[in-house]
Amino acid sequence: MEPTLAIVQGTRPEIIKNYAVVKALRQRDASFVVLDTGQHQNDAMSKSIYRELGYEPTYRPDSPYQIGSVIDWLRDRYSTLGITQVVVNGDTAASISGALAALYKDIDVAHIEAGLRARDDLMIEERNRIMVDAIASDLFAYTAVEHHYLRENPDIRGRVHLVGNTTVDLLHEFADRLVDRPIANPYFFATMHRKEFTDSTDRMRLVFAVLDDLSHQIASVVFPIHPRTVDCAARAGIDLQDYPGIQFCEPFGIFDSLAHQKHALVVITDSGCIQEEAYLLRTQCVTVRNSTERQLTLRHQANELTGFCKESIVNAVRSAITRHSEWPPIYGTPGVGNQIVDILLTKATEKVAAA
Repeated sequence: MEPTLAIVQGTRPEIIKNYAVVKALRQRDASFVVLDTGQHQNDAMSKSIYRELGYEPTYRPDSPYQIGSVIDWLRDRYSTLGITQVVVNGDTAASISGALAALYKDIDVAHIEAGLRARDDLMIEERNRIMVDAIASDLFAYTAVEHHYLRENPDIRGRVHLVGNTTVDLLHEFADRLVDRPIANPYFFATMHRKEFTDSTDRMRLVFAVLDDLSHQIASVVFPIHPRTVDCAARAGIDLQDYPGIQFCEPFGIFDSLAHQKHALVVITDSGCIQEEAYLLRTQCVTVRNSTERQLTLRHQANELTGFCKESIVNAVRSAITRHSEWPPIYGTPGVGNQIVDILLTKATEKVAAA
């Protein structure tokens, strides 16, 4: 029987980060499916990203998204499709759902983006990544720091591989799409959507006020706003029109987003993936969170962590404008997707031969 891989994903970052793996599997004419959990219903957060990257989910649930139902749906798909390996990425609900469904079907799990730690036990994503790392039989680390951590962790049962970041492949392949400046005048690029931000009315008001002040004092603020942030602001009674200096807009496509980041004065975010993208694009980043799992970006002075303090955010942004944007290539070189697929297919072939 030919081994069949299932790539399980459900969010915009996973669709983007798994592109290099999908491409490598296609090039080898490997048997695989993409199982999208349906977490993102908004077109700009999923369907349009698939279109830009030239691939589609093979299957997606028909019923409304609920994590328990998704786990059951994945277990059924694994059985009916004869899945022999499951690939998950990152620290999302799709990642833990895909891994748990595989665990109870006794199917090997490969975890891309393994080993990241913020040392923050209250962070849901932290709990997700710890559990997926514990389940995984193959763990693909982005940097030498995560690789070392996993190798020394007695709770890790799987094989650990240092491969680099799949976003490197994406930026290399589509570099020509990011050359032109999307905006002539200087600007900040901002995104905020995480639970610790959207669940707090005070934090939302504070950050919006800081960004509005920065737009009047230094440069305009371009803010493609996540549907979660729109919804939570509305429910909290926050009128976005009260912050006229912020250019709120619909979520960008992947290449528009990357181009805006590349040419921004500073990226201001709470997104883990955007911290990486800013690093790779050599744009200074300010992270408005209390902790981050992308700690190497802090070490190399490409990123600064502020917490939810007005003075800290403003000072970090002003400092970032003047800092250099040269740092070491911690995320590897192009070919990450090929490395991952080589390892997965070799393992799959060996298992078939041994059966």
